[in-house]
Amino acid sequence: MPKASRKGKDNGNAQQHEGSLPGSEQPTIVEHGKKFAAYDKNGKHIILGSERKIVQDYVNAQSQIRFER
Repeated sequence: MPKASRKGKDNGNAQQHEGSLPGSEQPTIVEHGKKFAAYDKNGKHIILGSERKIVQDYVNAQSQIRFER
């Protein structure tokens, strides 16, 4: 008997992070497996990193730069 086809293999919700995000003033950090992604208040992707602290520090620095403008 042939083995089951891999066409129906479930690869999770790969497009889950593409949806709309809540609109808050602070950037939103979302965990994707072992990675962390940061999005601004409009849902625009800012950074993807492997450590939450690094992502958070980068987002805080970027918000300070944008606030000064």
